[in-house]
Amino acid sequence: MAGTISSAGIGSGLEVSNIISSLMSVEKRPLTKLQSVATTMQTKLSAFGQMQSLAASFRDAATNLKSAEAYKVTTAISSDTSVSVSSTTKAVTGSYAVAVNSLSSTQSTVGASGQFASSADVVGTGTITISLGTWSTGQTAFTAQPGVNAVVIPIDASNSTLTAIRDKINAANAGVSATIVTDASGSRLAFQSSVTGASNGFKVSVVDDDLANTDAAGLSRLAFDPPSSTNGMTLTQAAANTKATINGIAVETAGNTLTDVVDGMTFNLSKVTTSPVTVSVTRNTDSVKSLITGFVASYNALSSFLSSATQYDASTKTAALLQGDATTTSLQNQLRSTVSQAGSRSPSFSTLSSLGIEFQKDGRLSINDTKLTAALAKLPELATAMSNVDLATPGNDGFARKIAAWADSLLSTSGTLTGKTKSIQSQISANSKDQEKMSDRIAAIEKRITAQYTALDATMSKAKALSNYVTQQITTWNKSTA
Repeated sequence: MAGTISSAGIGSGLEVSNIISSLMSVEKRPLTKLQSVATTMQTKLSAFGQMQSLAASFRDAATNLKSAEAYKVTTAISSDTSVSVSSTTKAVTGSYAVAVNSLSSTQSTVGASGQFASSADVVGTGTITISLGTWSTGQTAFTAQPGVNAVVIPIDASNSTLTAIRDKINAANAGVSATIVTDASGSRLAFQSSVTGASNGFKVSVVDDDLANTDAAGLSRLAFDPPSSTNGMTLTQAAANTKATINGIAVETAGNTLTDVVDGMTFNLSKVTTSPVTVSVTRNTDSVKSLITGFVASYNALSSFLSSATQYDASTKTAALLQGDATTTSLQNQLRSTVSQAGSRSPSFSTLSSLGIEFQKDGRLSINDTKLTAALAKLPELATAMSNVDLATPGNDGFARKIAAWADSLLSTSGTLTGKTKSIQSQISANSKDQEKMSDRIAAIEKRITAQYTALDATMSKAKALSNYVTQQITTWNKSTA
């Protein structure tokens, strides 16, 4: 048999592919519409996600202002670098005179000059015991630190050199560090307490294997225990506390930092002063102004977004994405209403406008510096207006508390914005299922139409071939009978 026609339309002359394509373009219109709707819903979902983010920033800005602590922030300034200072909300404003009489120190002891020829010399064997505590004046008595056990360090022949003993002491974490001092006369060991303060002094006692614990040989050369007449090492610096006065009141600390000696204040002392240093503590109104500026900026960001999303351009007759959306329009109205509401708690500041936060013609907020400066001068009253809590009558709550509560309600799991987002997500999911069903239906229709037109093409191709054959036979017969 001769070769068959394998491409639809070639034998019959029908434009089968074009016919099927035209028919299917009609069938695909509902799917195209679903896809267009899905694109719009995804854009809306993105828009509401941005709206939630801006609303969350606005809520956070209001939350910062609703805290009474925000209005108690202080700034501490020192008149001399020898006393640096920081303060918290607990600090009481005022002036403080700080005088540093002495700074804290560690205890230091050192062996006699020329005790050892080099750091490799053998010292002796036995045990070294280090105890932390407080020495009396003149080192006549030693009181161990409560709850701190003495550290016993065994020394045998394998680690009896000056270097090895230094390393063992440093590894013992006994609150004392050891170093080797080497000069023209030879080497010797020096001890220093790890922490400053009178209670961090130390006593070094030994049990010398040479059976003499107080002589100038063996481990005895490292001992420091004056009441027991073991003075192999010499005291070069006594452990001491920092001593200072604040407004004439004597204070003392183990380090060089005074924390909460005065409520809410930390003093870092770096040197002895010749005259009292003046420390001034004031309310930090700049921090409050910064919070208010942030609040205005976050409001304007949300307000501008809502305006842009709901506007209508009459010149181009084009509506923005959320123009006419009930949720967005309601949010826009609530936002302005919540911020412009009057307050009943503060007689000085009955509205945000009265303290310097004013509405502009375009719906945005701006700060009136003159009004705000005057409000900051009445900081306790401003704090009341913004942060007051009235459990019995919530209407008396401060402006920031009311606004933060409203924003919280929008963003809660049952809030308007959360509900709207879930609704759009549900619609997108349903649309996706509808697209799947429509795609399956279109595929089935295309398969059926293709089969029908393929069969028609084959039939017409055969008919055309038969017609051509008959015509050919008639022509041949006519020629033979002419």
